[in-house]
Amino acid sequence: MHRSFAGILASLWFLHPGTGHADILAVIIDAAGLPYDLSPNKYDNSPDKYDNSSDKYDNSVDKYDNSPSKYDNSPAKYDNGINGKRRVISQDNKMLGYYVFSPGGVLNFYNMSGKRIAYMPAGGRTQSIFTEKAWCGTMGNRSGAVVLGLTKPCYYRFILNH
Repeated sequence: MHRSFAGILASLWFLHPGTGHADILAVIIDAAGLPYDLSPNKYDNSPDKYDNSSDKYDNSVDKYDNSPSKYDNSPAKYDNGINGKRRVISQDNKMLGYYVFSPGGVLNFYNMSGKRIAYMPAGGRTQSIFTEKAWCGTMGNRSGAVVLGLTKPCYYRFILNH
């Protein structure tokens, strides 16, 4: 799953607003087995780094652009639903949730009930995904498709937080 950040960004380009959308495959990963560049041990990938933190208002769920109460981020919007274009799916092809870019470029991940589970900060400084207070996983590219590698606890947050 490891690939250069530029390659990931090129793959994500098709996900950004104004372009086509596609499903993201979610897989369970073991953070201890990741290369250092993708690991939460690297400071650039740490939730302790302010640019990655939910304490930074641009990343916060309190910011309306990231809030599930915004219609564009809600499960009521067709693109976010089971037949939509922004699905996060499991390896057994079950829908876990959906993703939405904020106008500022934060990539938000919501479960099927519309609860924000995780986010990737804007700015291209990390491929890591975060919950409100922890490292959750990383984005990758496998055979030209975008893959969301999630820790077990984060993966289960999609399923259990309905």
